[in-house]
Amino acid sequence: MSKCNIRKKWDILTKSKSTTLFTLISTVQAIALVYLQSSIFARNIYGWFHLHPDYTEAEILHQNTMQIFTIALTNFCYAVLGVVQLLEARETSNRVLNECPTIVMDPEFMIHEVPHIILTTVLACITGYLSFKLYQQFGWNIYQKIGTDVKMQSIYKARLIFVMLLKLDLLMMLLFSILIIPYYMVEFTSTGASYKGIIYMGITFFALVFLFESVAFKAIAKENKGGMLAFLSFWILVMITYVWFCYIGFSLASIYKWYIGSIFGVSCLLMGMLTFIIGIVVMRNFGKGLKEHLDKIGFNENEEFYNSNDKRDIEVGSRRNK
Repeated sequence: MSKCNIRKKWDILTKSKSTTLFTLISTVQAIALVYLQSSIFARNIYGWFHLHPDYTEAEILHQNTMQIFTIALTNFCYAVLGVVQLLEARETSNRVLNECPTIVMDPEFMIHEVPHIILTTVLACITGYLSFKLYQQFGWNIYQKIGTDVKMQSIYKARLIFVMLLKLDLLMMLLFSILIIPYYMVEFTSTGASYKGIIYMGITFFALVFLFESVAFKAIAKENKGGMLAFLSFWILVMITYVWFCYIGFSLASIYKWYIGSIFGVSCLLMGMLTFIIGIVVMRNFGKGLKEHLDKIGFNENEEFYNSNDKRDIEVGSRRNK
């Protein structure tokens, strides 16, 4: 990465108090939650690690308000999951003490969970406020590139939502896999069977999802209906898998009182259905002039998705708003 590109990124990140604070708060959040969640995980096997891939640089550099709002919403969801985690820890502790009264449990287990919940909630509120400030500052620069045509702006907005959903689907699959793999390892080991098969299946499925999501992105960039049809056909299989996720989640909730599994299962299913619906909307918008308009103004959607170093278009948009 050249010094010029580093300087450009730094200028964008420090352009205003809102961008600086958003980046700083997100960095502090990542460090603090790593520590708090690690302490919970180290205490017992029921600690869950709820970290997500951090896009704190990308969403500001690209001035992508859609992604900023999504991260703020995700932070609020983590705060809710923190409360669920606390209830699960207390339920598990009480059940173990009832069945094995001679076992000594940590009476101060809330010391680990409560700071996590409080910090996550406070940071979620701060990032929510900063998201609104950044929305005001950016002024929908990316939409302004499309022009004043409301129809074109709506079509491009649907594409942004679809790409954001693709990223969230990968995140939810990864988190749910981390959640259920230990469960299946214990179940298969207790029956004397090998759990390697299901792990290999999971890795293969995750790789296929990533592959078809890449196909979907290339398809919307080139407005290729064949590619989108291939993705949507595969996504039906993904939604069926999400139904299985729900079954696993509710099974964990009924047997072990692990409610996080059911929350993740339902969230995956709803997000998968929304991805399918928005995908159909995006495909139906093919051939309505957006691709030609983007080609005409030289706007490269691949750079927005893969977070490349070339931010000239965005910088031009920023200067126009001054």
